[in-house]
Amino acid sequence: MTSRVQHPESHPSRRYAGAAIRPAVLGVVAALALAACGGAEVADGSDPAASGASRTESPSAPASPAESSSSETGSTTSGKGGEGAKGAKSQQSEGPAPETVVPAALQFQATTVSGDAFDGASVAGRPVVLWFWAPWCAVCKSQVPTVTGLVDQYGDDVAFVGVGGLDGTDAIRAFADDVPGLTHLSDPSGDLYQRFGISEQSSFVVLDAAGGEALRTGYADDDALSAVVADVAG
Repeated sequence: MTSRVQHPESHPSRRYAGAAIRPAVLGVVAALALAACGGAEVADGSDPAASGASRTESPSAPASPAESSSSETGSTTSGKGGEGAKGAKSQQSEGPAPETVVPAALQFQATTVSGDAFDGASVAGRPVVLWFWAPWCAVCKSQVPTVTGLVDQYGDDVAFVGVGGLDGTDAIRAFADDVPGLTHLSDPSGDLYQRFGISEQSSFVVLDAAGGEALRTGYADDDALSAVVADVAG
């Protein structure tokens, strides 16, 4: 009797087992395909709940350093601009500085020993010492150290003006060159002498900051002159 050897695949139980496995594999493949389709639909804007897929929103990207810097700079600039506007308003509210009032004693024009024009108004608003001298005056020469010493001490706060007269322009200029620190005026015709009522030399007229006379004297004592100048200088 001849025996038949059956191939494993021809065994009935194994055929049935293979047939059962195929549908299961196909089901898995189909499920994966459906899941992939569902993900595509969510990406297209469909309802995630309908497709069974979850959707995670990515956090918003932080502003770039350039944007942050621009924003911060803008706020800072705005703040500074506000302060600048307040400062401008404050300055406007203060108004312009009042003009200096020129007292009657300083309303005159003259010429310096160098030939330049001089306006008495140029020294208005501060104390002024007017020294009337003559080139040949021995007393005037003896007072040079006192006058130059006062100029060194109070020259920043007090205007010192020398008025040389009663002689020629060359002699007046030569004397003035030996007395530094003052503005020397040349008055050979004696116009300024007459204007201030000076009848002798050496004479001093000291004006305070408002133009009022603090001292008028001829042959002024050095100590008295120094005390008055110190007083008007404040």
